[in-house]
Amino acid sequence: MLAPEHEAVLNAMAPSLDRWWTSSELKEVVLGRFPDFHERKARRTLTALEQMRWIERDGMGPATRWRLIKRVPASMKRPSVDLALALLKLQQLAQHHLPQRMGEFEAYFDSAAGVLAESAADSRLLSAQAWMGKTVRLDAGYPLLAPEVPPGIFDAVLTALYRDETLAIRYCKADQQSGDAREYVVLPYAIVEKGPCWYLVVRGRRSSGRQGDAFLIRCDRIVAVRNLGHDLKREDDFDLEAFIRDDRVLEWFPEPPVLLALRIHERKGVPSPFRSVRLAADQHIEDQTDGFVLRATVAPSVALRHLLLQHAPSVEVISPVELREEIAGLLDVALQRYRLPVTATMKCGD
Repeated sequence: MLAPEHEAVLNAMAPSLDRWWTSSELKEVVLGRFPDFHERKARRTLTALEQMRWIERDGMGPATRWRLIKRVPASMKRPSVDLALALLKLQQLAQHHLPQRMGEFEAYFDSAAGVLAESAADSRLLSAQAWMGKTVRLDAGYPLLAPEVPPGIFDAVLTALYRDETLAIRYCKADQQSGDAREYVVLPYAIVEKGPCWYLVVRGRRSSGRQGDAFLIRCDRIVAVRNLGHDLKREDDFDLEAFIRDDRVLEWFPEPPVLLALRIHERKGVPSPFRSVRLAADQHIEDQTDGFVLRATVAPSVALRHLLLQHAPSVEVISPVELREEIAGLLDVALQRYRLPVTATMKCGD
C-alpha cells in the first residue's frame, strides 16, 4: 500500500514520464511535503518505491538517478485546460512567490505546458493558448533592470522560508565590498517583491534568547547562504500585512503621520494622476483654477519624498512647512547643478 510520502514522489514524477530525477530532487519533494522527516526517511521512501517497482534506479551514491516505470495513482491527473492556464500564468507573473526546488511545482508546470502545447480544435484550448499573450504586469515608472539574484540564492532562501529553517547569510551592504560581508544567523519570515528588488524579512536571536524585531535583507546583496536546519523556531507574533501596513519599513525611514497638503497644477486640461490614484483613505480634493488642492494623512518617508520630487513640476507641497522647506532645498541643489555648465570631462563621448 502506498503511504502519503510515496504518493508525493509519484505525483511529482508523473507529468515527466521519461525524465531522470536526482536523489536530491526527489528527497526535496518528500521533505517539502513532510518537513518533520529525516533525510534517512526520504531515502527509504525512494528505496521502497524501487522495491514496489514504481521507479527504477540508475547509478549509485550521489550520482544516483531515478525514473518512473509505470502509471501513477489516480490522484495525479492531467490538468484541465483552465487549471493549466492558471498554473502557467502563475509561473509567468509570480514565479518567485512559490517555494523553489520542491519538485512538484516544476512537474505541474511541465504538465500544464504540455496541455497548452497540444494541437486540437477545442475552442477552449485555443482560447487558453491565446490568453497567455494577452495579459502582462508592469511596474510603474521607467522600466529598470532588476539586480541579479543568483538562482542558487533564491532556491536556498525560498526553500528555507517554506520549511521554517534557519539560515546563515553572508550579507554585503551597499557601502561595503564583498570581502567585508557580515554573517547573520536568521530565520526567514517572509519575502517581499518591491519594484525591481526582492527583500527577505528575517529575525535573529537576541542575547536573551528571544528573537529580535524583523528586519530586511536585500536578496541581491546576499553573498552566500547556508541552511542550518531547524535552529530558530518561528514565533506566532509576526504578521506580514501588519509589518507592511503599520511598520511601513519598506517605505524607508517612516515618520509619524501628518496631514499633507499639496497644490496640484494641471496644464492644458490634462487631469493629474492624483485625481484617480489616492495617497490615503481620507484623501479629499478641492478644485481650483488649473488644478486642485489635495489633503491626506500620510507618513513622511523616503518613498514619499521620492514621489513628490518625481512630480515636482506639477506638485507643490503646501504643508507641513518642514517638508515644504526640505523639498525646496533639494530642488534648489538640483537647480544649482543644472545651471552650471557640463565640464569637458563629463561630456558624452569624452
